[in-house]
Amino acid sequence: MIRRAAANDKARCLVLARNFHASSGLPIPFSPAHASLLFDLCLADADRLCLVLDSEGGVQGLLAAQAGPLPLAPVKAATELIWWIEPHARGRAALAMLDAYEAWARDRGCVFANMVGLGSDPLPARLYESRGYIAAERHYSKTL
Repeated sequence: MIRRAAANDKARCLVLARNFHASSGLPIPFSPAHASLLFDLCLADADRLCLVLDSEGGVQGLLAAQAGPLPLAPVKAATELIWWIEPHARGRAALAMLDAYEAWARDRGCVFANMVGLGSDPLPARLYESRGYIAAERHYSKTL
């Protein structure tokens, strides 16, 4: 079942955020305090969202997003902040999470919904393209 996160999901969502971070390969340390703040903001702000995949007796996935104006255009867009489903729970639930995210974005008045793909794994790109997403930018990071 895909549902909005509740306050009692916080501990599990922080574990999922840590698992996402560990698999991302990002050269920055995971910050439980920042992840905790993001979770709280997603519950409190109407222009933020935290969805969870509740299956197999507990929360197995999360999708956090925010909605706001684009920097270079007078339109509102939804932007995914983190999306992680535990490997053993992946499958068709991912499509249901995207459906719920896109419905929320429409309800918030967004004209666009953005998703992120980290690394070189082609599976997220294929999933996004099959849902009508197009590649818009590619970000590069350099450790300073």
